[in-house]
Amino acid sequence: MYALADGHQLYPTPDGTWHYLTPDENAVTIGAPAEDLAELDNFLRRSGSVLGPGAIEIADALVSRGVLVVPGQAPEIPRPQRVLMDGIGPVADACIALLSKALPHLEVVSTTAPIEDDVASSDLVLSVAGAPPHDEWSELDTWCPRNQTPWQTVHAELGEICIGPFFDGIGSASYRDVCGRRLAASRVPDHLQALWNHLAGSEPRPLELEPTAAAMASALACSDVVAGVHGAPPSHLHHQIRMNPRTLMMTRHPVLPLPGGVLEPAPTLR
Repeated sequence: MYALADGHQLYPTPDGTWHYLTPDENAVTIGAPAEDLAELDNFLRRSGSVLGPGAIEIADALVSRGVLVVPGQAPEIPRPQRVLMDGIGPVADACIALLSKALPHLEVVSTTAPIEDDVASSDLVLSVAGAPPHDEWSELDTWCPRNQTPWQTVHAELGEICIGPFFDGIGSASYRDVCGRRLAASRVPDHLQALWNHLAGSEPRPLELEPTAAAMASALACSDVVAGVHGAPPSHLHHQIRMNPRTLMMTRHPVLPLPGGVLEPAPTLR
């Protein structure tokens, strides 16, 4: 009839007070009779136990807080139905394979030249490139907020594989913020801008990696898609992950949104 929700625990402290522990280790005291809570705990941990009216009332309250669930009656979580996969090559192929296996219901549509209509009709955009296609990604960074479509980027730059930050479709840090903050922190911002201008005129190329590195990069890129399906918050929100493709060592870099208007419209890269 009742079960603990994933990551939650029910327990007493030595003073006889009962609490529940959340997945992020917040301890919450339960203001209810200890005997009813002990009865509920016994029910959860031992089959064949029965619950009295007081324990049922507490259990229903904990269901409303997400601490307990009723098996078979879990609330429906809106799931993405269509992902736009922008890019080709081993990392893009690994992303498609991973999503197809982990989320069989998902429709993955491949493209190498996305337009705004594609973005508007998708639940998420995943773009993979050997080098950052700044003109195209600046356009995506305009289209995705306008259509409230989350998106994720993967590219190689200066010997590292860069994943994210994951844009939530509303107002989190995205590609535009990465560009602005990189320029602000660079010792040679003019040269960095010149490099981006040069890359913007290049023919797009796939992100070529060895199979193990491609699998790691695709797992990092797709993790927020899979997490979202299960109701978990995205882990790459406001963060960019950088991975060394040889050692597979990773570092996590915070990226906060720029103040409004600093890079509005999108960066001029030509």
